[in-house]
Amino acid sequence: MGPQPVPFGQGSLFGEADAIGYGSGPVYDEMVTGQGRLRPHWQTFMGTLGPLDPDLMAVRWEEARRLLHQNGVTYNIYGDPKGMERPWPLDMMPLLLQAHEWKAIESGLIQRATLLNAILTDLYGPQTLTRFGRLPHAVIHADPGFRRAVHGIRVPNDIHLHFYAADLARAPDGRWWVLSDRTQAPSGSGYALENRAVMAKVLPDSLRHCQVERLAPFFETFKDTLLSLAPRRDRPRVVLLTPGPYNETYFEHVYLARYLGITLVEGADLTVRDRQVFLKTLSGLEPVDVILRRLDADFADPLELRADSSLGVAGLIEAVRAGTVVVANALGSGLLESMAMKSSLPTLCRHLLGEELRLPGVASWWCGNDAERAYVIDHLDGLVVKPAFPSLSFEPIFGSALSAAERAGLVERIRQRPWYYVAQEQMALSTAPVWHEGRLQPRPLVLRVFVCATPNGGYAVMPGGLTRVSTEAGRLVVSMQSGGGSKDTWILSPRRSDSGAAQPRPATAELAPVIARPAANDLPSRVADGLFWMGRYAERSEGAVRLLRATQTRLTEGDLPGAMAQLRPLLQLLAWEGMVPQELSQAPERTGTRALRNALYAAVTDPDHPNSLRTQVMRLHRTAYTVRDRLSLDMWRVITTIDRQSLPPRHRLDSAELLLRMDDIMTSLAAIAGLMQESMTRGPGWRFLDIGRRIERALHIVGVMRGTQVADLDRRDEAMQSAGLAVLLELGESVMTYRARYLTSVQRTPVLELLLADETNPRALAFQLAALERHIGQLPGRGSGSAADPTGGALPIVTSARASLRKAEALRSSEALHALLDSLATSLPDVSNFLAHAYFSHAFARSA
Repeated sequence: MGPQPVPFGQGSLFGEADAIGYGSGPVYDEMVTGQGRLRPHWQTFMGTLGPLDPDLMAVRWEEARRLLHQNGVTYNIYGDPKGMERPWPLDMMPLLLQAHEWKAIESGLIQRATLLNAILTDLYGPQTLTRFGRLPHAVIHADPGFRRAVHGIRVPNDIHLHFYAADLARAPDGRWWVLSDRTQAPSGSGYALENRAVMAKVLPDSLRHCQVERLAPFFETFKDTLLSLAPRRDRPRVVLLTPGPYNETYFEHVYLARYLGITLVEGADLTVRDRQVFLKTLSGLEPVDVILRRLDADFADPLELRADSSLGVAGLIEAVRAGTVVVANALGSGLLESMAMKSSLPTLCRHLLGEELRLPGVASWWCGNDAERAYVIDHLDGLVVKPAFPSLSFEPIFGSALSAAERAGLVERIRQRPWYYVAQEQMALSTAPVWHEGRLQPRPLVLRVFVCATPNGGYAVMPGGLTRVSTEAGRLVVSMQSGGGSKDTWILSPRRSDSGAAQPRPATAELAPVIARPAANDLPSRVADGLFWMGRYAERSEGAVRLLRATQTRLTEGDLPGAMAQLRPLLQLLAWEGMVPQELSQAPERTGTRALRNALYAAVTDPDHPNSLRTQVMRLHRTAYTVRDRLSLDMWRVITTIDRQSLPPRHRLDSAELLLRMDDIMTSLAAIAGLMQESMTRGPGWRFLDIGRRIERALHIVGVMRGTQVADLDRRDEAMQSAGLAVLLELGESVMTYRARYLTSVQRTPVLELLLADETNPRALAFQLAALERHIGQLPGRGSGSAADPTGGALPIVTSARASLRKAEALRSSEALHALLDSLATSLPDVSNFLAHAYFSHAFARSA
């Protein structure tokens, strides 16, 4: 048991708002009454917080921020160069709602979801609502959201709306109103789940004593619903279709796919064959039964919808029409996000359900109707003008804030295109406390609540939601895209003990995963491709760091014995890799130290340099982001750390600072290598990750050998040969091994044996080839009895190269070594090409 809450009025300092300097203003406030008294259902929560000490609250805020960072919770803001992966803004003060109040909201939302689904069933079916004048024809035919391509397609159990969200606001009289409906691909439920997970760790005592309803059962119901939709009953496959990593809520797509235990896919992961949707996996094409859609319908099928879409699946609608796959929400459900339909909902509810609408919407007038348009123009000063359809994007226009000229211009636009505009009553939003600048301050809020269909055909409401708050007091536009914040939403359970006290529940029971993760053979080929290239870019970055760090060290220590002699082969390598101009490597003593330092500095930090370290790290980060759902939190944290470490500095670093930065990057890259080897399950994903790493390291070794002209070292004087061999040992991280094993001076043949032919040395070429041979031999498709082995082109190359290295003359003869290195430089890229053709392209069907 944690500490017991201190009841307000019994030694608490916070019985009145004035005691904590909280002024709620003239609108309804969720925490305090109009008389400045704390509302009864906030008493227990505030008692668990104890004194609102700024230092203690700062500690809690920092813990919450740290947890969000560790979990990789981000939100992308379109059009903002700093918007990618913006930290998720969570306020520590939750929104508290009483059980009886929530019950009314729940009942109203279930009725509303049922009504909206009935409207969709009619509009994409017999269209009696428009034929008999209960809805104007223009409401749907002027709306770009009406999908004619799916009209007449029957959906299982007539359920179009599988997941629904409503944005609610509280009016000054305390009643809740619906601001908008989200029926296309509602976002926010994953963030609500993550908010709860963080709050359960930051304020566990408060969560227990307030008896907050759990969220996990809602997601269990939703998972069961998705499975119940599948046309096939034998091991149905459910996938979550995302637009990709640059979508604003991509983190949520990853989070929900993991939590629900379904496969996260992009459009390129799916294909339609014979009117059936398939997932491109390493084992071949696997049938898909249910698609949880987080992609707008516009982009879902380039054949029948938006032709320029590269995000969807060609032929998807034909597969839906054939009944071989179910899409949730059904394509076309975004039609009900239209504001033009809001004023008709009370009438439609009476007609379709025989009931009054329990949860009303804000009073709305669609300007496509003559009478409503006249009312809007006459009463513009008290209304907010919004786009009638989601595709008509513009910020809400507050009539009271317009000048006479602006008002006249708006009226003219309305008269020219009346069906584009809807006006709503301007409503003052209620406020809730946020912790800001060391004290509680009121902020306007909008509550998004989520509803899902149940397997028996009804609807269930998540007991909570995503509360969003405005950036400043009095600002009525509440949006995450405009920089708003979020809150956890606590529904206080009515369950009590006989004594009337709350029954604490362990915070560890708050969240639980719904189902196990997808099976290994569900790994999409795109993900395997991404992991493969992530391994290559990680190794490419490491090779660049080692080379640049070694060069910078020699340049810094130019007066030490041997430093300048070793600088020449290093510069030759940098020029070979395209990191510095060729002329710098030919005569470094004539070029000058300043030019060398500038070239090295650009090779480390310049994002526009095609082969710089910064560019390689950016490629690593970008590729890892596309497979983020397959990476552990530790792995992702290290990758984001490397990205920050490689950012161009605000001021020019001196030599010592530049070396320290490269040391930090090298340490982080070593952490990635360690996590790959020690923390990843040895499945197909890990195998392709390591294959990419081994191919890139093998190519790097071959490139280093060719760049330093190792085959010709025996023809040079002793000092040049010694310098070249010393560089090879350092870049191959084998200096200590050489000293311990050979107990002699650096000599050509032992160095080549160690770096090329030694299969026990993780930095040797032979080690990479042996690992590649093992990995390729265990890829899906081998030994399956199929006529065409998908690895048939790659495996002989590796086996032949490995055999060549075992021949002694390959290392002792300059001509043989030349031939071997030249052959590997040509054939190793072919290994990558063969694997890509066999497992990533799916240009032709193949047996699993």
